[in-house]
Amino acid sequence: MTFTRLHTPKGTRDVLPNQVKQYRYIENQLKETFELWNYSEVRSPTIEFVETLSTGVGSELVDAMFKFQDFDGKLLALRAEMTAPVARIVTTRMQSTPEPIRLFYVNNVFRYSQSYLKTEREFCQAGVELVGCNTSEADAEILALLVSSLRQVGLNDVRIDLGHASLLKGLLDASGLDEQQKVAVQGLLACRDSVGLKNFIEKNNFPSTLTDTFLELSACRRLTEVSSVSLSGSKYDEANKQIESLIQLQDALKDYKIQDVVFFDFSLTRKIEYYTGMVFEASVPNLGMPIGSGGRYDNFIEKFGKLNLPSTGFALEIGKLLQALTAQGFEIPSNKKIKVVVSSNFRDTAVQTVKLLRDSGVIASLEVTRRSLEKTIEYAKIMEADYVVCVDSSIDAPVTVYDIKLGSTKKVSLETFLRTLEVKGK
Repeated sequence: MTFTRLHTPKGTRDVLPNQVKQYRYIENQLKETFELWNYSEVRSPTIEFVETLSTGVGSELVDAMFKFQDFDGKLLALRAEMTAPVARIVTTRMQSTPEPIRLFYVNNVFRYSQSYLKTEREFCQAGVELVGCNTSEADAEILALLVSSLRQVGLNDVRIDLGHASLLKGLLDASGLDEQQKVAVQGLLACRDSVGLKNFIEKNNFPSTLTDTFLELSACRRLTEVSSVSLSGSKYDEANKQIESLIQLQDALKDYKIQDVVFFDFSLTRKIEYYTGMVFEASVPNLGMPIGSGGRYDNFIEKFGKLNLPSTGFALEIGKLLQALTAQGFEIPSNKKIKVVVSSNFRDTAVQTVKLLRDSGVIASLEVTRRSLEKTIEYAKIMEADYVVCVDSSIDAPVTVYDIKLGSTKKVSLETFLRTLEVKGK
């Protein structure tokens, strides 16, 4: 047997039963939270046309897509994120839906990466999109839902770092710097290097009207601090509007009582190009990476048709949520049901018995290997079953119950045993 036949492709992996339970717990907690906020689930094809998936997302994400050709010569790709598919769904299938449209998804996405830090090529995203509204209330709802979702999953000390995509881009464009210099400024901002930023500004003919603004915004750590920043001159009207939108957002966050977990980061941008307003990343201590991100994208959906629908949303990575929960010592709550293994030399009676058990909400498996009772009990212990039940030729005859935990044996009617399980299950 060849090496490749025994392994999964690079960046993919198997998920075994115990971890599947953990994933399912997280997914279910998120779904329940999204639904309580009146978001409805949508699903999209795993495979879509490259033209659809690459619309407006930027070259970096397009390069990361797994692309191939179908038999008709059309270029297809595995979805690399979910906002473009949702935009297509809204444009083509939900034109008559009243706005705002609240949607959520839980889907696997696929990205090619050769980075040592980002080794996964397939991962599960859960996210929401609030479509058709460009108010600070909409942005605040998305941030509040993000915080609520993470807390509902069980995470402590959630932190949101928030910037503004168009504010930083607009001010950099107004600075007159070339692309290389813009990248350098963004690097200094990201490192919080105020001394280096000041030296760079002094050496590179930075417009005097912008010098103080850049230094002030780079020093801001809270949205409340942004209110002290303003630019004079009509050419900065748009920047002042963007600053005002951040102030309005802060006011809305107070109503949700989450303003203390939101921090301002002037340097924060997203590599996906469709963001136009707030952009943010969610993190928790000691993980060393964001567990989710999102932002506002007001001009993206119109690229798929005639609908001009300003939107905002976020996506969470389920695998990173599990890592974060594990790092915080959180244990998935046990919803353990009673497990029973049924053994018998009389197949018809055994089949009837497991059906009665399952109808009562008990996890029941039939001994199908024809092994000895001793071997069956050993198997039951390994599988963490609670009981082994041996049945005779009649469903009405007494059954022999082996209590795995107590190591005891007793003979009772099946009806009595079922009543015992009902009491224990409560």
